[in-house]
Amino acid sequence: MPAKKIFFLTVMILALSFNSYSSVISFPVIALSNIIPGETPNSKQKLMIMQMKWFVHLTSADYEKLRGKKLNFIERVAFKLNQRRMKQMLKHYKEEPGIFNKIGWLVKGLLFGPLAVLLAYIFLRDDDRELIKWVWFGFAGWAIILVALLVSLG
Repeated sequence: MPAKKIFFLTVMILALSFNSYSSVISFPVIALSNIIPGETPNSKQKLMIMQMKWFVHLTSADYEKLRGKKLNFIERVAFKLNQRRMKQMLKHYKEEPGIFNKIGWLVKGLLFGPLAVLLAYIFLRDDDRELIKWVWFGFAGWAIILVALLVSLG
């Protein structure tokens, strides 16, 4: 086969294989973004969270039964990617960071001082204000220890 025919055939196969969007389920994420961690969501947001939890625990075979036809490879991959994305969204909207996470950031602030504060602002989201507060407490402890060392040496 000439190169032009092979190229044309490859382009046509790729163009026709990316036409399946049926496994993409969209939930209204805008309403979920209004949930502030630590604040109780309203009933509509609770319903959306329940739907997301249901979708995360759904198997591809169950989704095929709901849909009424078998999923092809690309649809299965899209289904698994959507489930993974929903798991990350649900993990993001947990109630509050645990005590061990808070103590961990406090210790990081005590050990690394201003570097820990900088890292906290780089790696933590704005929703993790509670953890950033604990880094600042650790930084204050680091500063007090530093001042005490400087006073004792001088």
